[in-house]
Amino acid sequence: MTPVPLVRADLGFHGFPLKIEGTPPGNVQYIYEKVSATGPYTRPAGTYTRYGDVLPLLTELDDRLVVFGSGDEVHLDFDPAKLPALPEGWVRDYFFAANGYEKDMDFYAAEGNFVAPLPFLRMGDYPYKPGESFPLDDAHVNYLLEYNTRHMSGNEQRGYWFDYGLSK
Repeated sequence: MTPVPLVRADLGFHGFPLKIEGTPPGNVQYIYEKVSATGPYTRPAGTYTRYGDVLPLLTELDDRLVVFGSGDEVHLDFDPAKLPALPEGWVRDYFFAANGYEKDMDFYAAEGNFVAPLPFLRMGDYPYKPGESFPLDDAHVNYLLEYNTRHMSGNEQRGYWFDYGLSK
C-alpha cells in the first residue's frame, strides 16, 4: 500500500443530485451532474464550517472537523505523483479512509435540531456525560472562530421540492 497525499480540500455548496430509485426499493443511483439548488432537506440550527479551503482540518486526527450540511460537498484532490508504476496488465485500487461523525435530524438523534454540541475525540459518550463539554482551550476556540463562521438559524427558506431544470 502506498499513501497518496491529500493536497486540496474545498468545502462548497453543490446542491441535491438527481436520485433514481431502482428495483428493488432502496437500490438508488444519483446523477451528480444534475442537481437542484433546493431539496426537501432542512439543516439543523447552528454554526457550520465556512466555505473554502478546509485542507488544514483534514490532515490530522483531531477535534477540528469540517461541519457541513445538506447539499454541501467537500471536493478533495490527491497527488498521485509518487505512486509506483504498475506492472503491465495490473490495475490500481484506491481505499479512502475517513474519521468523522454523522448527525441527522432523526427523531432519535440527540439534539438533532442543532449542530451543537460538537463531538470530540476524548468524549465519553454522545450526548456528553454530565459535566463534559467540547474543549474550550485556545486551540479549540481558535478553530471555532476561524472555521465555523457560517451560521444557519434553522429558519432559512426551505424548498421542500427539487428543481432539476438546469444542469451544473
